[in-house]
Amino acid sequence: MKKFSILNINDKMINKYLIYKNLYINRKFSSGKKIIKKLDHYQWWFLKQKLRKSFFVLKQDIPIFISTSDHFKYKKYNFIYSGLISCLSETNLFDLLKAIKIQNQYLDKQKNKYCFISIDKNNRVLMHHWKYFGYLPLEKSNNFYKYIKNFFNIGENFNVFFRKI
Repeated sequence: MKKFSILNINDKMINKYLIYKNLYINRKFSSGKKIIKKLDHYQWWFLKQKLRKSFFVLKQDIPIFISTSDHFKYKKYNFIYSGLISCLSETNLFDLLKAIKIQNQYLDKQKNKYCFISIDKNNRVLMHHWKYFGYLPLEKSNNFYKYIKNFFNIGENFNVFFRKI
């Protein structure tokens, strides 16, 4: 069994984070398909990254994914918008599922919150695995639907799922 661990992200990792975010595999299934410019990334990092909890998922001390969790409030509710960024141009299903499991161990410690994920409808792998991690589809009739779609600029080619923690 390969050894998996986590490493919190700090400001010294700003450029590595951008390199990983700009990998084609991440842009392919992201709402933003364009390569992010350094200046735009630096502005985002110093203004918004502080609202995000991010950590590397390491396999034998090599980064394979970045787990992201944006924490915010909406009315009286506490929300988390969670995602994964690949650190490799190619990955395998085992590593992906292990990274999701590690991410969910972090999320499970966040009590009384709603966690949201969005998945590109063309991502056949993830479109078949969300239910195994306790997520439900966020229906258009749900009170949170419009807010989540607008707040995170989630396009129509994405499905949104949630779970109560």
